[in-house]
Amino acid sequence: MPLPSPRRAEEYARKAAELVLRQTGAAPEMRAARRLAAQAPTVAATGPRILVLTPRNWAAHVQIEAMLAQALRLRGAEVSFLTCGGGLEICDRSNTYEAPPMPCGTCTRYVEASIDAHGFPRSSLRQGWEAEDPLPWPALDEVPVRELLDVEDDGLPIGRLVDIPLKWFLCAASLDDEPLAGGTGRAFLRSARRIARGVERALDGVRPDTVLLLSGLFVFEAVAWAACRKRGIDVVTYERAFRTDTLVFSRRVPAGFYDLTDQWGLEDRPLSEEEEDELYAYLATRRRGDAADQYWSFDRSGRADGPAGSGRLAVLFTNLTWDTAVIGRNRAFPDIRPWLDRVIAEFVARPSHRLVIRVHPSEVRLPMKQTRDSLERYIAERHPDLPANIEVVGARHPTDTYGLIDSCDIGLVYTSTTGLELALAGKPVVVAGDVHYRDKGFTVDLADAGGLSRALDVGLEDPAALHADVDAARRYAHFFWFRGPVKAPFVTEPLPGLARLTTTDLADLRPGTSPEVDRICDLILKGAG
Repeated sequence: MPLPSPRRAEEYARKAAELVLRQTGAAPEMRAARRLAAQAPTVAATGPRILVLTPRNWAAHVQIEAMLAQALRLRGAEVSFLTCGGGLEICDRSNTYEAPPMPCGTCTRYVEASIDAHGFPRSSLRQGWEAEDPLPWPALDEVPVRELLDVEDDGLPIGRLVDIPLKWFLCAASLDDEPLAGGTGRAFLRSARRIARGVERALDGVRPDTVLLLSGLFVFEAVAWAACRKRGIDVVTYERAFRTDTLVFSRRVPAGFYDLTDQWGLEDRPLSEEEEDELYAYLATRRRGDAADQYWSFDRSGRADGPAGSGRLAVLFTNLTWDTAVIGRNRAFPDIRPWLDRVIAEFVARPSHRLVIRVHPSEVRLPMKQTRDSLERYIAERHPDLPANIEVVGARHPTDTYGLIDSCDIGLVYTSTTGLELALAGKPVVVAGDVHYRDKGFTVDLADAGGLSRALDVGLEDPAALHADVDAARRYAHFFWFRGPVKAPFVTEPLPGLARLTTTDLADLRPGTSPEVDRICDLILKGAG
C-alpha cells in the first residue's frame, strides 16, 4: 500500500490532534465559542423562535449554524438546537467506505460540546424517539428493493426522502444490481422513521416559527422538512456555495440545488469593469484546478483533442451518478445512463462527426468516495465496440478538461457545472438535466429525448446556429459565483473537516456591523433575500 504524500500525511496528523482536542472540549473553535457565549445578552422569550437542526459533526456546518444562531440571538430571536443524540442504525454522516458502524460517539460529543460552548439550549432526536421506539419494523423486510422507494410512514413518503441519502451513502445510484441496496435501504428507512418521531416531538416542544436546515437533501434534513411542511412551519435551507467560505440560502427549493432563479430575475444586468475582472480572475483559478469545488489537478501534458476526423467535435461531460446535483434532476431523459446511450447512438449514426466522452475525474479521485457504479465501466460494458469516431476519456486519464472545452464545437452535459464554463467559452451547450443555469438564455435546454437529435442536426451543421450567448452567460456566472452567495459568518475551513471561528468579539455579529450577516439574518427572520 503506497504511503501518503507529505502534504496528506501532515493533514492526517493535524486532524488526529484535533480529534483529541474535540473529545475534551478544547478544540480552537470551542474555545472561541465560549468567549462569544460569555458576551451573549439575555433574550426575552417574546422574539421569533428559531430551531436549528444540527445532527452531524461536520465541523464547518456546526460552527456556521452556531454563529448564525449567535447573530439571530442578537436580533431578539429565541434560538434552540436539535441534535441527533446517536443511536440510529445508519445515517449519512459517513458513507459505505467508512461505515457501519456509525461514529455516533465522536459525532455526538463534538456537536453537543460545540452547541454548549456557544451557550444555546438543545434537545435531541433520540430523546424524541427512544421513549417509544418505533422499531422493530418486521413488515419492511418483506418489501422488495424496487418498492422501497414507495414506503410511507405516518403520512411521510420516507422511501423518497431517503433516496438521495441512500445513493450518496453507497456512492452509487444504480441499485438494481447493488448487493448492499436492500439491507442499507431498509436501514435508512428505519432510521428515517426514528428521525421523524424525534422531529415531531421537538416541533411539539419548541413550536418554532422557522427551522434552519443544511441543504434539505440529506436524511435528517429531508425528513425534518417534510414534517415541517405537514404543519406549515417555515423552513430555510442553506448550503456551501462554490467559492471558499460562501453560502447560498433558499426557502422554495433545497439550497443544495443552487437554484437562485428567484433572485436572478432582479440581478440580470450588465457587469461593471470590476465585475468583469473579478469573473475573469476566478475563471482563471478554475482553469488551474484551484477552485474550492475542484478535487483534482490537471496535467497539462495530457492530450486535449478528440479522435481524428473531418467533422465537428462534440464533447460530453459526465456527472458523479450519486451526487445530489444529478439524482432526480431529470428532464429529457429518465436517468443519466439513457442519456449516455442516446448520445452514443446519435454519433454511431453520424460517423463523420466526433464525440469525446470525458468521464468525471472524481469517480476515482475523491478519497474514500470512489464511485461504485462508474459511468466509465457502464460505457465499457454497455458499448464494448465503439466506432472510431467515439472516444472515452477515463476518469484517471490526464487529459486537460479545459483543453477539450476550447477545442470542441459543441458541449453536451446533464447537470455538470462544466456546462456553464462551456457557455462562457462561447461554445453551444446542450443541457439534458435540471440544472441551475438551465433556462437562463445561453444553453440549449432539452425538453424530451427527441430534442437531442434536433439539436445535433442543427449544431453539427453550424454550431453558431445554436447561439451561444456569452454575454448572458457572463452576467449569470458572476451572479451565481459572486452576488448570489453570501460570505459565511466568521467561519472558515482550514482543512477539509476542520473549522475555525475568525472572531471572538460578539460585536462583529451585531446588526449593522456586517452586511453579510445582516443579509442572512434578514432572510431568516423576514424572508428577505
